[in-house]
Amino acid sequence: MINEHKKLSCRGFSFVEIVIATGVAAALFGTLIWFITSTRIETSKSVNYLRALQLAQETIDWLHATPADRLTPEILQIFDGSLVNPQSGKSEKIATCKKDNNDAPQLNYPEEYCAAWFYRKVTLEKLDQKLPGARFLRKATVQIFWNEGKQPTKLEPLSGEPDRMRKISMSAVLFDENEYY
Repeated sequence: MINEHKKLSCRGFSFVEIVIATGVAAALFGTLIWFITSTRIETSKSVNYLRALQLAQETIDWLHATPADRLTPEILQIFDGSLVNPQSGKSEKIATCKKDNNDAPQLNYPEEYCAAWFYRKVTLEKLDQKLPGARFLRKATVQIFWNEGKQPTKLEPLSGEPDRMRKISMSAVLFDENEYY
C-alpha cells in the first residue's frame, strides 16, 4: 500500500493540464500586453491634447497682453502655421515681439512637440457687426491642429485647414481700451 501511495504522489502533469495552463497563462499575458499598449496610446493622445490646449492658451494670453492697436494681421501672421520646420523637422522658434534692446535667446518648443506636427491658426474679428454697441470688443479664435503618430502629407496647406487628424478651438473676447464708450 505504501508503494502505491508513493507512485500516486510522484505523478507528473498530464498533457491536457499543461495545454490548459499554457492557454490560461497566454490569455493573461495577452490581456496584460493589450492593457499596457492601449494605456500608452491613450496617454500619448492625452499628452498631445494637453499640449494643444497649452499652445492655444499661450496664444490667447499673448493676445490679451498685446495692446489692441498692435493686433494687426501682420502681427497675427507670426503665430499662424506649422510649429515644425519643414526643412529640418525641428521645432520652429517661438514667436515673440521684438524690442529694441532684446538680447534674450531665441526659444524653441521642446522636440516632443514635433512628433504631433502641431499647426496653429489665429483669427481676430470685430464684434460690432454682430452685436450693436460692441465696437470695443473683438473675438480672438485660436485653432490648433495636430496628428497622432503620423506625419501629414503637407506641413503647410495651400489654403483652408491643414492636413491634420485632430483640432481644438479656443476663443476669447478682447477688450479695446482705446475705444470710446
